[in-house]
Order: sequence, then structure tokens, then C-alpha cells
Amino acid sequence: MTEAIRTTLDIYRNYEGTGCLLFLVSIAVVYLWLFEEKKEIRTILVYVPFGIIVLFFFPVFSYVSMRFFLDDQVYYRLLWLIPMGLLACYGIVKVISRLNLRKKRFLVGTLLGLFLIGSGNLIYANDAVSITKNLYHLPPEDIAVADVMHVNGRDVKAVVPAEMLQFIRQYDASIQLAYGREELIEGWRSNPFFDAMESNPVRTFAITDYAMQQGVEYIVLRSGTPLVGTKPINKYRFSFLTSAYNYDIYIFDEAPFVEEKKQEYLATYDENAYGNYTHND
Repeated sequence: MTEAIRTTLDIYRNYEGTGCLLFLVSIAVVYLWLFEEKKEIRTILVYVPFGIIVLFFFPVFSYVSMRFFLDDQVYYRLLWLIPMGLLACYGIVKVISRLNLRKKRFLVGTLLGLFLIGSGNLIYANDAVSITKNLYHLPPEDIAVADVMHVNGRDVKAVVPAEMLQFIRQYDASIQLAYGREELIEGWRSNPFFDAMESNPVRTFAITDYAMQQGVEYIVLRSGTPLVGTKPINKYRFSFLTSAYNYDIYIFDEAPFVEEKKQEYLATYDENAYGNYTHND
């Protein structure tokens, strides 16, 4: 129970971030509790958010939720039920509307607006935000790899490096993956295929064996990935098809569309290529 309380407080602090939105929401809830006259608005913007906050911090509820229904990675989503933006804006408008003089309204509105802006951070200064390089707003290397793997009129199955997991299917939904983005989250990771793909060096038998068990038709590796094993990857029925950006794409020799892809990438297809392979018993 103590651990649940500590985790809940940590989740709340992370959710709060560095801005003052939660502070403004708290003030707005108190203000509307005291001055809002319409019952339906009090219900939606006061009673419901207050009840959600109480549940969120209630130790028994948080313990049961994180242990049996959610986990500490998604428990914060309970706070999504609170219309924070609406609450803050409605509270500000309510305060301004109670002022009689237009000058006071303008001054208070301007100050509160500047406070909101100043308390936040410029989103474009975030390291996760970059200038887009294409209309899809996706990494160009992911698009190039997906274009290589695409087969008209049918789905294909592939395994790709971790950095591609979130983007491949945004571009081409006909490409099924052996595992999804859940493998990127520490508490959710459970697929041994992911561990085999992300190990250093990569064992050729492990990745090809998992691939054949799961019906994978493409293996995508970072160019230069160290490969070790008793046999190179091409001896396990996966042949080098082509490279795109810094990724090597191998195709299963018994895939229904392998001949079509051989012809399409005739200049690069090489059934004898085996990448950065080192023999290791």
C-alpha cells in the first residue's frame, strides 16, 4: 500500500510537468465551487473532477487499479477524464465576466493569458520535435524500408529494429510486425524475439528461428550489425534483398512473393550475402 501511495505521487508529479496548468485547474475548481450557480456546470466542472482526483489519490483504489486492472505505466490516464483545458479557460472567463469595467477585463484577461503562456514551454524547442522531411511526418528511412517490403494486394510480415516499431505501420498497414511498440516500454516487454533482435551481437539462428516460427517474411537489420552463429543468416533461408538508408533487408526464401521481389531488386539481391557475420559455435 505504501508503494502504491509513493507511485501515485510520482505519477502525479510527472503528469504535472513544469507548467502551471494543474495549479490553475485547482484554483478554477475552488472558484467554481464557490461562485458557479448552474447545477449542470458545477456537476461537470466541479464534482466530477473532484471525485476523480479523490479516487486517483485514494490508496486502496490506486493499489487495486495498478495491481489488477492497469499498471503504473498507464495509471496517469485516469487524469485524462478531467477536462483541464476547459476548466482553466472557463474559470478565467468566469473571473473576467464578473468584472464591471472593460479596462479591468482587458487587463486581467491579458495578465492571465501571459501567465498561461509564460508558465509553459515552447513545444518546438523539445528534442522530440523536428522539422518534417516528408508529407507523412515520418522518418524517411522507415518509408524507404516499408516501400521495399510492400507487396501489392497482400499483407506481409516483418521484424524491424526498435526505432522503427512506432512508424512502419503508420505508413503501410499491410506490413504486419512480429511485435509492436509495447516492447519499448520496460514494464511491458515480454517477447524473446525482440531481445534476440536487439542483442549485440545478433545470433543468426535465434532471429531466423523465431522468424520462421512466427511466419515472418522480412528481417530488417541495421547495416553493419554484428552477426554470430554456427551458420550465416543466408544458410537459414533468409537471403539479402537490398539496403535502404542504413538498413539491410533480408527476405524469406520460401515467401510466396520472393520471385517477384528478386526481379524487382535484381541488381542488389544476393543469396550468398550474409552481412557482418562471424562464425561462432
